[in-house]
Amino acid sequence: MSKKKEIKKLKDHAFADLCLIEKEFQQIVKNTSNKSGTFKWLELLSDYELEEFYGRRRDRKYATLTVELYSLIEQLLKDIYKVIFKRKYRNKSDNNIILDLEEQLGDNLIFKNNTKLLANLRSCIVHEEFSLKAARKKINIKKKNRILFKQLMKDVDLYIENIKLK
Repeated sequence: MSKKKEIKKLKDHAFADLCLIEKEFQQIVKNTSNKSGTFKWLELLSDYELEEFYGRRRDRKYATLTVELYSLIEQLLKDIYKVIFKRKYRNKSDNNIILDLEEQLGDNLIFKNNTKLLANLRSCIVHEEFSLKAARKKINIKKKNRILFKQLMKDVDLYIENIKLK
């Protein structure tokens, strides 16, 4: 199989994973909004307790999904690295892994979009407080979690779409 076909196959798998992340995001939005005034979860807890529980958990879920988006790109680039260089990627620098991979793959691939915002958010989430809201505040992003996460999904989709062999 040619490198181009192998990379296309890897990108297709990444798009499938992105769709799964989007579905989980949609479930979070659906299950944490209380527009009807009633909840459809277990009757063991009161509506107030459920709202409180899912409200607190929602930010952590957004943080988790943001880290998932980052991991999706990182793994895709590692897999492409293996296709191009016929060996497993080993991080030997202090750089962010995605930036290091982009640099190493730069002679072979074109990257039109960047992952700086996603990388910064992920770093804050993993190394500071596991909260997308706290990461947004730290990097001074005014958008709410839901809107920011939708943007990140679009960014990741465009990033994957625009990876091309030179």
